[in-house]
Amino acid sequence: MPRVPTNNRNAEAAVQAFINDLTSKGWGLNEAWLAISRQLMTCEIWDELRKTWVQYYNQPVLRERNDYKLLADGSPNQALQESTLVGDYIAQKLNIPRQNLCSELGIFMKALSIQPNNPRGHSFRSIIAELLARYGDPQITVQEEVNPYILFPGNQFNLRSKNPRIDIVAYRNDLPVALCSTRWTYRHDRVDLLEEARAYMSAAKELNPNIHFFGITAEMNPARLKKVVAQTLPLAPSADVDYLVHLHAPLATTVVNHNGDLVHLLDLVDWVNSSHTW
Repeated sequence: MPRVPTNNRNAEAAVQAFINDLTSKGWGLNEAWLAISRQLMTCEIWDELRKTWVQYYNQPVLRERNDYKLLADGSPNQALQESTLVGDYIAQKLNIPRQNLCSELGIFMKALSIQPNNPRGHSFRSIIAELLARYGDPQITVQEEVNPYILFPGNQFNLRSKNPRIDIVAYRNDLPVALCSTRWTYRHDRVDLLEEARAYMSAAKELNPNIHFFGITAEMNPARLKKVVAQTLPLAPSADVDYLVHLHAPLATTVVNHNGDLVHLLDLVDWVNSSHTW
């Protein structure tokens, strides 16, 4: 079922750029992560003082900028080495010369020429909602930025925001079957998606005992990923979060030689395909 558009013009423009990529390149669900990367991932960082994007090591910036460093001998640290591996992988999947990669990434974000955090977050949410509506179970309805006080009347939620919203809610026959918290990246000391799951799932299960909760991210810091994965159902049977879903799980695992507990990351494709079971 088609996604209901939001009132966020930047997010809607990002969705259209994503759709244009899918259409022009003949991509489907399996390649959707590449279209998302082309629009939202950058090799540059935003310079707030000069109000412009500036090159940063000429590699995809997938973690906080301070994570990337050159060692005393001039060689890249582990985070920068991993970013290089990710760049190699994406260039191969895009079938482009490696030296052209940075010009192929962040097309939408760089065109905005504004501080990227909020626009990227909203765009990621709306693109994920579009992806689910486009390729998921057609019997599911997808809604964004849902007011939890309307969805779960009579409940109070102990969250920092005075006006909280659930990023994505999936419904089947008007019954909510999945709550989704989307974060392009997240902080290690303040993981909103875990706090949201704890706040909402008790009330959600009163409405539907079989409801699911998913965190969806492009985070690449292994410590941050492991912190959330450890609190998902594969590793914690009483967890409020079913799975942490990754933009493209190989980016955070096999491509950068991480696995272990991260084997329980759910790939975006598998998440969309699982919607038939919600």
